[in-house]
Amino acid sequence: MDTVITKRERRQRLTDDLLRPLFHTTPVFFLVAGALLIPVLWFLYVWYIQLTQGLGVTGLRTPSGAAWGIYIANFVFYVGIAHGGIAVAAAIRLLKLKGYEPIGRIGEVLTVVSLSMAGLSISLDMGRPDRLFNIIAFWPQRIGSSSLSWDVTVIMLYFSLSALYLWLTMRHDLAECAAQFPRRAWLYRPLLLGYRPDEKAKIDRMAWWLSIAIVFLIVMLSGGVVPWIFGLLPSRPGWFGALAGPYFLTAAISSAMAGVLVVSAMVRGVFHWEAHIKPQIFRGLGIFLGIMTMFYLYLILAEQLTMRYAAPISEFLVSEMLLTGEFAPLFWSMLIGGFFLPALFLILQAFHPRWFGVTRTTIAAMVILLAFWIKRFLIVVPSLLRPLLPFPEGTYQVTWVEWSVTAGVLALAILMFIAFVKLFPMVEVSEE
Repeated sequence: MDTVITKRERRQRLTDDLLRPLFHTTPVFFLVAGALLIPVLWFLYVWYIQLTQGLGVTGLRTPSGAAWGIYIANFVFYVGIAHGGIAVAAAIRLLKLKGYEPIGRIGEVLTVVSLSMAGLSISLDMGRPDRLFNIIAFWPQRIGSSSLSWDVTVIMLYFSLSALYLWLTMRHDLAECAAQFPRRAWLYRPLLLGYRPDEKAKIDRMAWWLSIAIVFLIVMLSGGVVPWIFGLLPSRPGWFGALAGPYFLTAAISSAMAGVLVVSAMVRGVFHWEAHIKPQIFRGLGIFLGIMTMFYLYLILAEQLTMRYAAPISEFLVSEMLLTGEFAPLFWSMLIGGFFLPALFLILQAFHPRWFGVTRTTIAAMVILLAFWIKRFLIVVPSLLRPLLPFPEGTYQVTWVEWSVTAGVLALAILMFIAFVKLFPMVEVSEE
């Protein structure tokens, strides 16, 4: 009997610890939320300026210049993080990686938030958000001829399945929250929708099959549809090629893995969940991130080699911009300081365990994550400045409007994430 009581007490302490962010709010939370609201409100004001005055307030120009700029770079970046976030959760379930289960929901939430920001970035780039409805309205006519229509289709499907996966895996915890917080029952009970205490086996089977579908969509979207938007444009040097699929897929998985590492470390540190999110999680993900980043460096080498060896002159000019031209300082800093050195450090942890540290691994992941954003920028802009069509060479300078919007979108993503943390359990209570 004593053993049973001890287990119950331990279970209750564990539940209280994991649900602590929901009922214990410090002044720091309100301070952080208020600080994030400032760039979000500024972003809304700047977006109003862009809507009323047009895209001319940005650095985007056509036909001479960059029709796509930092907005599309943000779109590709957020889509990439979204892929790997849910991929982590799906892999944990499919491969039965019990030790990594505490970060599964972090990846799921990161996916939903990142996909929302990716859609917002597209709306910003279009200038008039109402034109998004044209893509949906004329979808049947364009689905066979437009890669953008395929992109919108797969993203909407991917978002729906990711949100469904998150909802399915949260049902038991929502019931726990409804019992623990009667005042918030208005939020939790509608989400339970026919919940039964004995449904766990069915939910697990549904989540397992949904994981397979999500993994398939990850390959379709990040390894196919998104790179096709670039790779099927033969009039843009540096994009047209068969390497785009594995190139984008590797970048998506790597950047998302870095994002999950960074966010997990922050959640772990803020709520003192060292006992739940163990160091072995960071070591395993860090080594995998280092290997994937090194493979991405090989793809960069393959890309540059084909762009310089007997390639069309326009391809060579784009390569020159990166290696010796106006983007060379950014390119080489990204390549060596952003990719190679942090990835080498993460891989060496496998051979020298004493080098490992959660903080050091997190810093390396943050550097790699920043480098992947820079790489998205260098994929989009240089090719637009060296067109094959009879247009003069252009220039592109990111304006204060674009920087304000970029900062505001990032602040909005963080605000959405911390709002979720305050309303829903961040670690699966049932699995713990």
